[in-house]
Amino acid sequence: MRFGYEKAQDEGETKDRKRRIRRRAILLLNWRILLSFVRSVKNRKPSKSPSVHPAKPNTLAPEMRVLCIVEHGDAPSIRLRLKDCLPVYQRLGIETTILATQRSRMSAQIRILRAARQHDVVVLFKTIGFSSLELAILHRINPRVIFDFDDAVMFREQKYEQPLTSRNFEKFRRTMSVCAAAAAGNSFLGSFAEACGVKATILPTSIDLAKYRVKEQNATDGLTIGWVGLSDGLRYLRHIQPALRRLSEKFPGARLKVVSDKPLELDGVRIQNESWRMDTEQEQLRSFDVGIMPLWDSVWTRGKCGYKILQYMAAGTAVVASDVGVNGEIISSGQNGFLARTEDDWVSSIGTLLENSTQRQAFGMRGRELIEQKFSLDRYAARYAELFREVAGSPGLTT
Repeated sequence: MRFGYEKAQDEGETKDRKRRIRRRAILLLNWRILLSFVRSVKNRKPSKSPSVHPAKPNTLAPEMRVLCIVEHGDAPSIRLRLKDCLPVYQRLGIETTILATQRSRMSAQIRILRAARQHDVVVLFKTIGFSSLELAILHRINPRVIFDFDDAVMFREQKYEQPLTSRNFEKFRRTMSVCAAAAAGNSFLGSFAEACGVKATILPTSIDLAKYRVKEQNATDGLTIGWVGLSDGLRYLRHIQPALRRLSEKFPGARLKVVSDKPLELDGVRIQNESWRMDTEQEQLRSFDVGIMPLWDSVWTRGKCGYKILQYMAAGTAVVASDVGVNGEIISSGQNGFLARTEDDWVSSIGTLLENSTQRQAFGMRGRELIEQKFSLDRYAARYAELFREVAGSPGLTT
């Protein structure tokens, strides 16, 4: 006699076996398709480095063609590090093609591999999910591959406060093994590319100054503390809740303005939540009297590239940020902003700026000057174009 739960257990095990068989069959089919693709290019010579010639005036022929492979085409980093640059690249004679990975569809993977043969340079934007076979085929077809990253993708577990494993680091190492160069958002990230034997060019995410109008300064006490970002960063505001509560007690009219995709609530802190929208972002940034970027120190946060700071500075807003990673390279504490390490630092730094409009204005103007000098979109795109040309002329470039 069989009990009901035993029968259910057997049925469940049967379903699991069937699912495993289906997965193996799909995997085998995918490998056969890829191997067939390998055979089709096996006897061809590897793609040679193209002769790069500047585009002649009044001609439609581009100087070079660059294939950009992305995981999420609407991700903020893709917009900032790629799509905003397309008009500049076009002026420089660089034609770009953007393809999104769809690793569940073999046809999409083959489409990417075929496109790689038709372009001078391939850029992988934070894409570390390709298999060893796919990477080997890509390198065979086109060895002129750049890996672009502005996050510590090799430590992605830390983004979700999970213990580190070797899984993502191995994916990163495997991807770097076929790259000719890397474009890293900061030197911390670049050091990991260099450790894999790949030359890294440090290219911090840029600011399109045409979109950023400097705020009008006023002599009244500013009482709006501002933060802008995706909701996965709200935990950093919770991290400094004690300091924000003390500021609310010290400045009864002060408020924390949060511009994000989800609202935030903190006990003892007056908060004004605003939904982030592209068409109102600049207005929101200019409404801040003090822009803040709190972080705790981890391998994930050290991979951040300080984009919030750059946005605040571009709008002419005074900045206070955690003294973590690249923040200390952007901010000269006491000159164009303040760096904070402790709860008292946060209270003192923000409080000083709330009380002193002259210092807020000075920090804001110095910050804007820094963006114009070092972080403009035109400068970033021109440097990236140089990297394209360098890789196009030197396949397999390593340190």
